[in-house]
Amino acid sequence: MSRDTLTATTDARKRFMELERQMLDHYGVRATSRYVDLATPRMRVHVLEAGAGEPLLIFHGGDGEAVDWAPLLGVIQDHVHIYAVDRPGFGLSDPFDYRHVDLRKHAVEFVSSLLDALGLESATLIGGSMGGFFALSMAIAHPERVRNLILVGAPVGMTKEVSLPLRLVCAIPGASRRLMKSASSLEGQRKQYRNMFRLDPDGVPLLYFQTRVAALNIPGTQETWAVLLRRLARLRGFRPEVYLGEELSRLSMPVLILWGERDMIPTALGENAARRIPNCRFVCMKGVAHFPFFEATQECARLILEFVRTPQLA
Repeated sequence: MSRDTLTATTDARKRFMELERQMLDHYGVRATSRYVDLATPRMRVHVLEAGAGEPLLIFHGGDGEAVDWAPLLGVIQDHVHIYAVDRPGFGLSDPFDYRHVDLRKHAVEFVSSLLDALGLESATLIGGSMGGFFALSMAIAHPERVRNLILVGAPVGMTKEVSLPLRLVCAIPGASRRLMKSASSLEGQRKQYRNMFRLDPDGVPLLYFQTRVAALNIPGTQETWAVLLRRLARLRGFRPEVYLGEELSRLSMPVLILWGERDMIPTALGENAARRIPNCRFVCMKGVAHFPFFEATQECARLILEFVRTPQLA
């Protein structure tokens, strides 16, 4: 890495760290920022840790970061022990090359190594969107290490279907890079939230978008998600190696799924997939799109905490 690149990366990380702390303060999150070293993949991962009690690992979606979940963290931090994670290549975690990796194997190894590094034999996993793919892959592969599984927003791979805007971005050459370049500005974020995530950007605080933009301008982040997008889906839907729907019946732990009525994937498809899970509670959240933890924070927190306390009632 050249000196100029190193300086640019350092400055971008500092800018994001400043805004991350502002976001945590804005939502009243009393989190400690820490790093843990993983065995597989060998890398350093950034974690926001808060609270005490039932261990709960949170995996953000798409090109996001752990701090995206700050609205929810501020509400549940007094009831559970939170570990909100920056996935490989995002936020303050180390860069990661997704061009040739087996995505499902990588997801399982990442979550397993993270549990080991945190000294946890098992935990409740929460994931949204791409984070849902990580949590769901782990729950299928190692159910003995997953106490409960909570999916918040349509998870990658649970159904075969992908929204048309996302299919086009994944399938058209160069589209994913153009999307990421656009998304790295405030106006680009507003457009993405409106057109892809079906969420009114006027309801999103400026600080939230500023933090997202700062993260996306850490060198390497845009390319990481651009590469992942091309590997996730094609015009017909999720690629076969990403689709997990045929294995949902193997989930032996209690499962809670919170699916927005206006999510990118129709609720009926989510409900159909959820019926394959032996012990599952599916909740359609009225008026909500792809981010229940942000759009309906209090209701989302209530459902999660009730579920963690009495998962056998799913």
